[in-house]
Amino acid sequence: MSFLNFLKGQDKLKQIDVSEDQDFVDLKLTITKNWNDENQNHIVQAKGLWGKETVGIEVSFRRDMKLGIVDTEVDRKRFYREGINFYSMGELSDNFTKALSALFKTEVASCKMSEAVVSTAFVLSGQPEYFDEEYVKTKVFFDDTNEKEKYAEWYVNIDLKNRVLELREKDQEYRKNIINILTNN
Repeated sequence: MSFLNFLKGQDKLKQIDVSEDQDFVDLKLTITKNWNDENQNHIVQAKGLWGKETVGIEVSFRRDMKLGIVDTEVDRKRFYREGINFYSMGELSDNFTKALSALFKTEVASCKMSEAVVSTAFVLSGQPEYFDEEYVKTKVFFDDTNEKEKYAEWYVNIDLKNRVLELREKDQEYRKNIINILTNN
């Protein structure tokens, strides 16, 4: 019976690669579940299809993030360490990193997703305090101190009202680092 419950709703999933420009890899996943954790951070589970494989990822958004641009200026105090974090959903997330690696055309030793991946986040538009209703656009920075020499940037946008999580490529030069960070390679 639990297997049938797992399949319920899978028919609404869409192919994840929605790139409008052939030079970029932009993904759109369907939010299948959302809740607040014990710290009131917003958590979403998002899934999609890559070919016939179901892929998925869990993403946490810090509840206290504010718009990063104030009076047309970047507010340096509004870069949030651990602002957006990515969590593995097991096999679905391994499928996700495998799909991403193929779309990025990168070779990695393992496509097993790390249990947790943290990033520094900056809110580009939308009002995160109205998370349930706003289309919030963010930029995330992996290894922002370049301590591991895996610095990368990625756009992470969420439209909870329409159940959409977007992962948009900032620059092709970050592809290998994104994969290596997500898979701890």
